[in-house]
Amino acid sequence: MNAKKALPILLAAAVVLVVGFLLLKPKDDATTATTATSVPSSAPTATTAPATTTELKNPETIVIKNGEPVGGIAKLSYKQGSTVRLTVTTDGAETEVHVHGYDIEETAAPGAPAKFVFKAKNTGRFEVEAHPATQIARLDVVP
Repeated sequence: MNAKKALPILLAAAVVLVVGFLLLKPKDDATTATTATSVPSSAPTATTAPATTTELKNPETIVIKNGEPVGGIAKLSYKQGSTVRLTVTTDGAETEVHVHGYDIEETAAPGAPAKFVFKAKNTGRFEVEAHPATQIARLDVVP
C-alpha cells in the first residue's frame, strides 16, 4: 500500500479511536448523595430557582422514537458512588422504563419524560429497559 492510500485510513482510524474514547470514558462525579432515589415523572419542575451545577453534571438523555432508542442502545458508564442522572423521552404511548439491578421504574409519555436520579452503588452491567422488552441502554458501574 502506498502512502497516499494509507494516510486517509490512518486518519479515519485515529478519529474513530478519539470518538470511541470520548464516548466510553467513565464519567467522574464527586457528589455526596447517600441514597438511591428516583424523581417521579409527574413531579413538578422548579421554574423559579436556577439549576445548580450538581444537578446538571453528567445528565444523560435517551430518546425513544417509534418504539426504539434513537442511535441504538445507549452505553452509559459511571464510577461506583457517582450519581446517575437519566432522562427518557418517548414519542409514542406511555412506557414504563426500568433500571435493572436498581429496581427503579418510572413512566415516560409524550411531553412527560421519565427522570431518574440515583446513586451508582451496585457495580456491574445493568439493562435499562422500556417495557415490555426493549433494551434502551446498558449501564456499566465500575469501581
